[in-house]
Amino acid sequence: MQGGDLEAAVSERLVIIIEGVLCNVTVIEEKRKFRGGSRITGYHINWYETPLKRLVFIKDRFPQFQIEAVTFISLEFLEEASSFLLDAHIPIDSAEYVPFDRFAYGLRFQDTLRAIYDSDPARLDRYGQLGVQVQAGKDF
Repeated sequence: MQGGDLEAAVSERLVIIIEGVLCNVTVIEEKRKFRGGSRITGYHINWYETPLKRLVFIKDRFPQFQIEAVTFISLEFLEEASSFLLDAHIPIDSAEYVPFDRFAYGLRFQDTLRAIYDSDPARLDRYGQLGVQVQAGKDF
């Protein structure tokens, strides 16, 4: 209660999984000659225009919802994605990298979470009724 306002101060949240819903990600790897294996040197990100427009529409139409962008790839990918979203003025309230198992386990303790938009069927199984399946690059 702030300034006599009786409305609850807690806002509902929508979580958008960046990879698969908002963009297609290709990992750029460098092969090691002597030790074998490979090392990730960057990411090629192909952004989908329609889901980005949908985020702008949702934030304009329903400003009471907090929109969170989550990635399961890495902190380096999150930095690249966040800078693009900031430069493009896409209204994301927060962005974070979380390992998938920790994210899925923590869902049971979040009462303000209303939906998780993802395109991966294997991950959707772990979200329960909060999961909303989106086709990659399509409107949601």
